[in-house]
Amino acid sequence: MSFTTTMYWNSIRTRKTENRNMKKTLIKNTRIVNPFSNPEFTENGWISIIGGKIEEIGSETPDENGFDEVLDMSEKTVLPGMINAHHHLYSTLALGMPPPKKTPKNFTEILQEIWWKLDLALDENSIKASFEAGLRECLRSGVTTIFDHHSSPNFTDGSLGMLVKIADKFGVNISPAFEITDRNGEEFLKSGLAENLRTFQNYENDPHISPLIGLHASFTLSDKSLEKIAEAISDFENYGIHIHVSEDKTDEENAKKHGYPSVIQRLNHFGLLNEHCLIAHGIHIQPKDVEVLKESGANLVHNPTSNANNKVGILSSEIIEKLDAGLGTDGMQTDMLSEAKEGTLIRSSHKENNVNYLKLLFSNNSKIASKLAGLKLGKIQPGYQANLVFFDYQPQTEMNEDNFSGHILFGFDKPTDVMTRGEFRIWDGRCVEIDEFEILEKAREQSKLLWKKMDR
Repeated sequence: MSFTTTMYWNSIRTRKTENRNMKKTLIKNTRIVNPFSNPEFTENGWISIIGGKIEEIGSETPDENGFDEVLDMSEKTVLPGMINAHHHLYSTLALGMPPPKKTPKNFTEILQEIWWKLDLALDENSIKASFEAGLRECLRSGVTTIFDHHSSPNFTDGSLGMLVKIADKFGVNISPAFEITDRNGEEFLKSGLAENLRTFQNYENDPHISPLIGLHASFTLSDKSLEKIAEAISDFENYGIHIHVSEDKTDEENAKKHGYPSVIQRLNHFGLLNEHCLIAHGIHIQPKDVEVLKESGANLVHNPTSNANNKVGILSSEIIEKLDAGLGTDGMQTDMLSEAKEGTLIRSSHKENNVNYLKLLFSNNSKIASKLAGLKLGKIQPGYQANLVFFDYQPQTEMNEDNFSGHILFGFDKPTDVMTRGEFRIWDGRCVEIDEFEILEKAREQSKLLWKKMDR
């Protein structure tokens, strides 16, 4: 262990009871890679942090006077803390689970045979294990802000509060939402709506929590239910929905059966589209829908690996560009750099390789998250929250301002250090104040119990 590492661990121990609000930290000797910002690349830079926010960045030798701590990062490379604009932490324990007894033949059957069975089987203990293990893996991947879309019909009340509490322990910014749906009956719909409303009221003014109103999808909600939801949230200022839209053609066909030209126009009919809402997928939306979304200011999130896995199609490059779409994983994985790389390769295989996935990740996601959170997120710039991800990356070829994107997509591995809100949550490969062994033990135990419940 290096002298700097020992010094930092000792400082953590002495700061546990101190007021950290205005702590001044200087990070030096680090390669700063700040895509779609100015400057984008600083070979030997420094970052000053005060009160959990970035105060200044520079490239010349910094003045170290007046700082509470000075950390030499030994020429590591730093990226902004990454944002997952659409995630499902409740799916964490699905990794490695047995295949369904009935092989799904289409998208609806995938939901029926896998995901709707999983969410019905979740209980308080398995949800807690999912949140803890999932958030641990997000931090390990350098993801510091998550827009989550949760479902656990048999443990609804308090589920989002649990997520908020665990996310705060990990130092992760969280946007909680519980998916409302008709598919489990009237009482479940009521409890899902109540959980969203309660969470929105409790946390709408918290700087690290951005609650949204979760809806599963248009095709699992009746007009009566959409009207009830719209009426319930109309009294709130700055409300926004988080919903799957046109992930599969089934969604569009259902909207037409209800007498609407499209899913987007159905949602718009009930006044559910605004600048605070998140629309996930959008693969089969129509040209008119793009104009409706632009006019409302709604935010579209692209999820390439999930779309490929479910064989539902590929979001057009034109729609991505027109709507400045963000990037999410839809629960497929936690690693946003992998999502960007795999999205690039998937699109290349379709001979439509004209989307810059790093722009979605580091520019569009930053704009979406900053707007919805009311907090500057996703950049290494003065005034932005100090969410920083460090890589001990030793490039095998020259890395410079002209080619860093190739290194990010195809060279970087897992980060060694992760900072959120000006505090290191992972330092020198070790989680700070989080018992990873206990978290993983509980997750393995709960996964076995969950799979048995699903089988029954």
